[in-house]
Amino acid sequence: MLELPLPLPGAEPASEPRKHWVVYEDGTLGQFGATGEGEPALPRPGRLITEGEYNQLSAGMTAAHNRRVAELLAAEDLQQRGDYEDLLACGIPERMASRLSGHTPLAAPACDPAVDQNLQV
Repeated sequence: MLELPLPLPGAEPASEPRKHWVVYEDGTLGQFGATGEGEPALPRPGRLITEGEYNQLSAGMTAAHNRRVAELLAAEDLQQRGDYEDLLACGIPERMASRLSGHTPLAAPACDPAVDQNLQV
């Protein structure tokens, strides 16, 4: 088997890539590594930012996403509960209304005599 000397004679070792952070015109974030001197060319319109700016923007986006998901889930729960109550009002049995609407009514809490005794003054 042929073995080549490393590094190859006359070849310059590649420099370590530097990490860059970017915010694009559409508001999306990105990070990439690039070698060479000066500012790297961006694949699409945007601007380079610091790691701190990237982390701050990313945290803000994550928080906004989590809020929106919570709003959507709450709206879906409210819709399912309304559908469930409408089905019950039409005389549909509870189990079937739950299955059709996707709403699972909360079960009544079980009574625990040990806990109830602790509540007495």
